[in-house]
Amino acid sequence: MIRRTRRDDSGASLILVLIIVTVIALCLSALLFFSDTNLRATIALRDQAATVSAADAAMKSAINTLRAGTYTAAPGEQCFGGGNTLSLPLISGQDSAAVTCTGEAAKVLIHCPSVAQCNRPGAALLTLGRVPGEDGVRIEQPTTSVFRVHGTVFSNSTLNVVNGSLTTNAGVYARGACTGAVQSTPPPSCNYSAANALGDDPGYAPETSTAPPWRALPPCTTPSSVVAFEPGYYDDAKGLTDMMAGNSACRYSTWWFKPGVYYFDFHNAGADRNPLLKPSENVWTIDDGRLVAGTPSAPSGVPPVNVQIPGACDNPIDGVNAGGVQFIFGGDSRLAVKSGQAEICGTYSTSRPPVAVYGLTSGTAQTVTLTGTTTLKPTTVTDAGQFGTTTATTFADADGSVFGTWKFKKGDPATGTVTVGGFAPPAPIPAGSVLRSATAKVVHRHNDSAATDPVSVTVTPNGSTAVTGTATGQAGSSSWRTDAIPLDTAGTGSLAKAVNAGTFTGATIAVSVSTNSKASDNVDIDAIQLDLSYTPPALRAASGCVVATPYTASGSSACALINLVNNSGNQFYVQGTTYAPLGVVDLTLNNAAEQVFRFGTIARAVWIKETGSFAYTGPVIEVPDDTPGFGVSAYLNAYVCPKSTSCSATGTPALRSRVAMFDSDTGSPPVRRRKVAVLSWSTPG
Repeated sequence: MIRRTRRDDSGASLILVLIIVTVIALCLSALLFFSDTNLRATIALRDQAATVSAADAAMKSAINTLRAGTYTAAPGEQCFGGGNTLSLPLISGQDSAAVTCTGEAAKVLIHCPSVAQCNRPGAALLTLGRVPGEDGVRIEQPTTSVFRVHGTVFSNSTLNVVNGSLTTNAGVYARGACTGAVQSTPPPSCNYSAANALGDDPGYAPETSTAPPWRALPPCTTPSSVVAFEPGYYDDAKGLTDMMAGNSACRYSTWWFKPGVYYFDFHNAGADRNPLLKPSENVWTIDDGRLVAGTPSAPSGVPPVNVQIPGACDNPIDGVNAGGVQFIFGGDSRLAVKSGQAEICGTYSTSRPPVAVYGLTSGTAQTVTLTGTTTLKPTTVTDAGQFGTTTATTFADADGSVFGTWKFKKGDPATGTVTVGGFAPPAPIPAGSVLRSATAKVVHRHNDSAATDPVSVTVTPNGSTAVTGTATGQAGSSSWRTDAIPLDTAGTGSLAKAVNAGTFTGATIAVSVSTNSKASDNVDIDAIQLDLSYTPPALRAASGCVVATPYTASGSSACALINLVNNSGNQFYVQGTTYAPLGVVDLTLNNAAEQVFRFGTIARAVWIKETGSFAYTGPVIEVPDDTPGFGVSAYLNAYVCPKSTSCSATGTPALRSRVAMFDSDTGSPPVRRRKVAVLSWSTPG
């Protein structure tokens, strides 16, 4: 009999139990791991949230500090008053923060409480003339062309669009008739009679109330160079024109007019002509090279030769610029651009438009006459000659009591001489003055009625050469007489040159008196004096050709204050306001790359001619919109230091932003009432 043995399952059960225990242990371990990770993540997120909260609070605190301050980005000014870092200890629980600020150059802010109080003109194009037979605005162009303006157009006379059309995004007003196609919003108002401040002369004042220092033209020796001009007064249109001609010694150059005020009052023609200057019309013609006026856009601070125009100088339209120019024109002075290129940049201001070109409306030149009580007198006797022991007092005044005597006897030399010095003007004669007359006065007498006493004088300005003059003399008498002897009558001698250069500080005068007496003669000299008459530089209202009316013909011979001549090689841009109430602006456009007149044009009349080659499709004349840009901007970086009572602005910032501040009065920001706009807000990383 066979016995069967029963199997035992206890070992398998044990294995199963072990497996179950292992699985449960692994699950518990995983659960514990994930729980720890979740706890750690929760703590990290809580810390991160705390950092974000602290950074947010710090940034808002910095913005509020700027809002309550007066920061205007002026040179050397700190964002937060005493510094550019704002410390914020324990700003959020146990966390501290610090915010750094870096200011940015201010941008254009249009500030216009009224038309009369605005840093931009009320109209893009304003003509003030009311001259019969003279169009205020005249536009000639191909039939299919559109002349575009950005801003209001206001003519106090007629508006004549000969061909094509005129279009603007604003209103059009004309006191006279409108001719041709005009498109505006609202529709054009022609034969307009209502009072409207937009049509008034804003009466802008020039940047200076007196003529700036006279400047000689800079050296012109090297072609394709940079010729730099200093701010000041320039009187020689012919010299400027010759320099900027295609055959000059410095042709193909860049003509850089450094930032500042320039006064152009040319004296090459007319009743006010300076004989020392070459005769020509009082027109400065740019016929070669590139003119850049203002702070160059070039990083080097100096414009390069063949600089790109436009864009060559720092303009006041795109932002507050480093410094521009104001070209002031007086008298009969005019500017013509023929084959050259020119860009003139004005200076931004919060209180007035950046007037870059200014035509004077007032001012006259006053001639100074040094005669009578102001006549120039000797202060020394350098050689008494035949007149014995004398002093300067002897010859200073015509008093008849103290005088010098030459006792002539037969056989003596027939000429007696005396040389005196001094004759300094009571005040320095400014450079640029024009000599109008010079007269040496010799008060003398002699005894012999049968003889005459011819007189000659030699006047030598200090440090210069002599000019001479003579008088024929008269028969002897006991009476004193005055011979007034003209000097330097052509106005081109050393005396005129010294007056013009501002170097006349006095002179020596040698007087020679002759006698043709057959026996003896006593010759007396009571006074030796010098009369001068000169015209110093002065701001002068537009005159002559500039104000001739009516203006009826354009072209190179026209009397426009600014004349862009028809030539394919020229370009002309005014980055600023043009203000010439008594003059005409006459432009022939055929090669412009952008707006020709930016920030508005005000003139007696504006005549525009577009040729068939004029391809620019934007506005030729513009004025910034009423909507202001931002006045001051700054970059802010917020740093957070967790669980610390202080914070250093180092490492990676927790938050960055860029903000802009607006002011109703940028010159005096209203404390705690500034408007702030957040331009950007980001977390690094």
